Amino acid sequence: MSHSTKNLGEYRKIYLNDAAKNAESAFCDNVVVTSKYTAVTFVPKFLFETFRKFANAYFLVVSMMQVIPSISNTNGLPSTAPTLLFIMVIDAIFAVLEDRKRHIADAVANSRVTRALAKEIEQFKAIEWKDLRVGDIVKLSNRDQVPADLVILAVAEQPSTPPTGLCYVETKSLDGETNMKVRQAIQCTMSKCQSPASLLALKGMIQCEHPNNGINTFQGVLHLDSGDKESIAHKSILLRGCTIRNTDWVLGLVVNTGQDTKIMMNNTSTPSKMSSMDVSINRYIVALVCVLFVCCAVGATGSVLWETKNSHTWYINGKTPSQSSWVVMFFYFFLLMYQFIPISLYVSMTMVKHVQSMFLQWDVQMYHDDTDTPALVRTMSLNEELGQISYIFSDKTGTLTCNIMEFRKCSIGGVSYGHGTTEIGLAAQQRAANDGSFSAIAEEKHHSTKAKCVPYVNFDGVELYEHMAGSGGADQQERIHRFFLHLAICHTVIPEYRQGTTEVTLSASSPDEQALVSGAAFFGYEFINRMPGKVSVRVRGQDVQYELLDVLEFSSARKRMSTVVKTPDGDILVLTKGADVVAFERLKAQNDAQMVTHTTQHINSFAAEGLRTLTIASKQVDATFYGEWSGRYHDALNNLEEMDKQKSELPNAIDECMEELETDLDLLGATAIEDKLQAGVPATIASLAEAGIKIWVLTGDKEETAINIGFACNLLHSRMRRVVINSTLFDSAQKIEAELLLQVAVLCKEGSSADEFVDVALVIDGDSLIHALRGSCRTALLEFSQVCKAVIACRVSPGQKAEMVALIKDNIPGVRTLAIGDGANDVPMIQEAHVGVGISGQEGLQAVNASDYAIARFSFLGRLILVHGRWNYMRMSQLVLYMFYKNIMLTAAQYTYTWMSGFSGQKFFLESIVQLYNVLFTSYPILCLAILDQDVHDTMAVNFPKLYVAGPQNDLLNAAVFSAWVASALGESVAITLTVMWSFRDSSHSSEFPGMWLVGNVVFSLVMVVVTIKLTLFQNSWLGINVVLYAISILLWISIATIASNWYLVSGWPWMDMMASMSCLVPSWCLLLFAPITFLLPTYVCKAMKSELYPEYNQLAMEVATFGLPLDLLTWNYAPSDRRQRMVHHKPNGNARKLSSVIPVSKRRSMTVKILSNDSQHSGFAFSSDNQARRAEAQLAIGQYIPHKAHHT
Repeated sequence: MSHSTKNLGEYRKIYLNDAAKNAESAFCDNVVVTSKYTAVTFVPKFLFETFRKFANAYFLVVSMMQVIPSISNTNGLPSTAPTLLFIMVIDAIFAVLEDRKRHIADAVANSRVTRALAKEIEQFKAIEWKDLRVGDIVKLSNRDQVPADLVILAVAEQPSTPPTGLCYVETKSLDGETNMKVRQAIQCTMSKCQSPASLLALKGMIQCEHPNNGINTFQGVLHLDSGDKESIAHKSILLRGCTIRNTDWVLGLVVNTGQDTKIMMNNTSTPSKMSSMDVSINRYIVALVCVLFVCCAVGATGSVLWETKNSHTWYINGKTPSQSSWVVMFFYFFLLMYQFIPISLYVSMTMVKHVQSMFLQWDVQMYHDDTDTPALVRTMSLNEELGQISYIFSDKTGTLTCNIMEFRKCSIGGVSYGHGTTEIGLAAQQRAANDGSFSAIAEEKHHSTKAKCVPYVNFDGVELYEHMAGSGGADQQERIHRFFLHLAICHTVIPEYRQGTTEVTLSASSPDEQALVSGAAFFGYEFINRMPGKVSVRVRGQDVQYELLDVLEFSSARKRMSTVVKTPDGDILVLTKGADVVAFERLKAQNDAQMVTHTTQHINSFAAEGLRTLTIASKQVDATFYGEWSGRYHDALNNLEEMDKQKSELPNAIDECMEELETDLDLLGATAIEDKLQAGVPATIASLAEAGIKIWVLTGDKEETAINIGFACNLLHSRMRRVVINSTLFDSAQKIEAELLLQVAVLCKEGSSADEFVDVALVIDGDSLIHALRGSCRTALLEFSQVCKAVIACRVSPGQKAEMVALIKDNIPGVRTLAIGDGANDVPMIQEAHVGVGISGQEGLQAVNASDYAIARFSFLGRLILVHGRWNYMRMSQLVLYMFYKNIMLTAAQYTYTWMSGFSGQKFFLESIVQLYNVLFTSYPILCLAILDQDVHDTMAVNFPKLYVAGPQNDLLNAAVFSAWVASALGESVAITLTVMWSFRDSSHSSEFPGMWLVGNVVFSLVMVVVTIKLTLFQNSWLGINVVLYAISILLWISIATIASNWYLVSGWPWMDMMASMSCLVPSWCLLLFAPITFLLPTYVCKAMKSELYPEYNQLAMEVATFGLPLDLLTWNYAPSDRRQRMVHHKPNGNARKLSSVIPVSKRRSMTVKILSNDSQHSGFAFSSDNQARRAEAQLAIGQYIPHKAHHT
């Protein structure tokens, strides 16, 4: 297989019916391989990936060192190797099972059959997909999948009609979109290539772009030997994986095969992401390795010094340490203490995350019944990261809203049509009334239109019908006619005919176009059909056909589209629709100023109600001018260099021609489309904000629309100070930076002069972000955005969305970001964020495929984060801490013994028992805890979002907490070892120990008991399986130790009858019964004192749940508080618990939020949600309840 490298001016050349020349280019074959391994490569690849992990490489080195006789403490046997091998086998099984699915899918895909033109028989013959080559001509039938990227040469045409070259294709496998798309054969071949003979007669060359992953772009030119030349655009390409629909057959020329096809070039894995916990674990491992080296150095030094000092003793025979003794003892101690690093940590984490992911996907409360869509985990390694989110970046359309558009209102000729108020408008009126400015939005009158119900239309009002009948004057009647004719013609909607019936379904590439075309049909301007060069519209029952001359397609950069048509009267019209910011600047100066003013007011009014607006304009052009312009435009379209410039966003002739045509437009009006909020969005955003998460909404909508959606979804409230930065107010980077720094200074001044704070929101548009994300202005934006409770960015591009995420992600240490969206334009920010969440909606599966987690509705995000994310963070933190704790306990005990035995490095644990310590004796209880433990019920976690704050603050796993657990392990381990050694010292027998192996067995038994009981102190919830697993762990140790002490082949002579001997000694029983209580008493006392004097919020919640106390005791103001206070409550026995305050005065001040009146009134409003209506009007402080003023959030 070979791949070409694209350079400017170099293109791929494919020859028609010339296999020999095509073979010279060494194009890759059509075999697709998505599997990771083969029988030959599995072992080397798997081993490379396995030992690329630090822990695996670490234990491999340990195993290799254990066979070196001079330093081995296992008699030259690699005792760690069986455990490492067991872990590797588990990983290998998972890898094989996962890759087997890919192998099966590859075999099925490569063995599918298609029909290719065979030159020797001049007929199509069946061949497998894998045998296709570039330059082959294939024939596809209806419902066939496309086997490679093809240029359409011809399609089945209707008899006795001019050839159209149209076919229909479904691209669901590419982009997830279910609507059909139209494709068209090349003009110069559609009529010539209707038979095998005519196909074989084709001679020429296709010059096209090199393979790339742009599924919506293609650049190429067909040069026929007959002299014909035609550009090949995306509309003439069928991509591998698409399905032919509503077309009898299609003939296509293969241009890309196998790994060069666009679908395969898009099969790149999402960026590798590592959770913050994994990063912390790596740091802790490095720190422990350093500690391990220090301990080894101390042990080696102590050994050399002791041997030097005691060389005269009879059992040393006067030997003095050699020069290599220190090195040998260093590595000897290393092999003695290598289990400082838990060998089972990573495999335990993987197993736990796998089960956590299953529970998350099985959660019926995140299952969307309407679409049969459960939650989906695509990156289980980030499960605990969901519990540490500080910033959420959200798209609006399709994420916060339903992305099901309805035609609600319109403005035509300066007259507004349509009544009824959206849910955002209703909230706006209520807010205006509350603020005493109800006149800001006029009260709507409601009428019943009695018109038939049309999908995607929700229009109310009789005035438009009256004006269509002429009551508004002939000029207005003509404007209305032109307006709806524009909507019926200027679009890319495709009619889909059901086979065997006359029923037609309109398939639109976007919900907006679906609503606009449906709105036109509602008023009698019905789009009927589309053919090459023609569009048919039924105007008030009469079919009218317009000649379609050109379509200037929409792009996110242009923010508009235009259609050029010729009317039956011979007039040439340019019909343009787009965003008001680009449409109004292209209007001709002679437009009626009053109409422009009224239309602008209507657009702003529509936006204030949360409606999506488009400006409608048109103009008539002279046929001579159009002919000259069309020639230049199509020459530019056929120029590959100009295509390259356009694709690279460089100045080019194509854009210049389009810009030239789309000027001096006549304003017709504007449309208003409603996209309703999804159910549960306001409550979810309120909960997430209360959890301390900052929420940014990044959208392509108008500023007014975005702001009012912010009000509707509880992101903004009326008393929040809004800082607005847009290109109208601030037209340079210097002005933007000055404003940002001014706002920071104002906030600093307020913070130093007042005891209370005010919430601030930033609203910024895409044009301003071009400056704000560069240079010193970027620093100012970062500084100001950190103090904002909410940020709304409007009119932003996909790239700017990713830059906004990167602004926070790359510059604020310790924060974790989450991006959520539903469309292809959200993929960059989803991949940029620490955690990406895709919503399976109306815009395909691109966002889902690029995400780490997928849900069906935004409202499920609250449960995903506040319940599953929080639980997983809590559980994984405990798992990590305990895994290190129990390993350090065992290793430190061994090290302590070596200190007491002259730094001899002597082991006093049985090696086989040590190897089973991690994988058998202590693994089950902690795995169960990490999967099932709950400190509070899921409903409480949702109802009291404050419980979430421990995650973003990293309270449960940080350097201090980890150090405390390490110190606890070291202290308890040393205490256990010294206590056992002291207990077995018998003064009547010359102070000799009863036996090294017996002491080791008692120490090991105590370590087992202590680490097991220790875990119970941190167990929040108890199930029957927890008790069973704790019991099994201890019983397994007793059983296996008993077997080992009675089986020589397992333990050897020193351990024979060990358990029987230990059970006969009174000190053994005393130690096992009373020592664990003594050793764990400090832990218990510390936990109790912390719970009493410095309780965490979740401890208060657990107390409320345990004692059945009123839930309003947990009501907190949303202002941050570093310390929480225990409530005064009554136990079931009636004894009151009274505690003094632990909240200093400086902290009390931050627990009240001052409500400041806003300096500037916003022209549109949204929902007002009073949190005090659903929460008690109180907060707990200083041992008593302090009344708190009602406020809006």
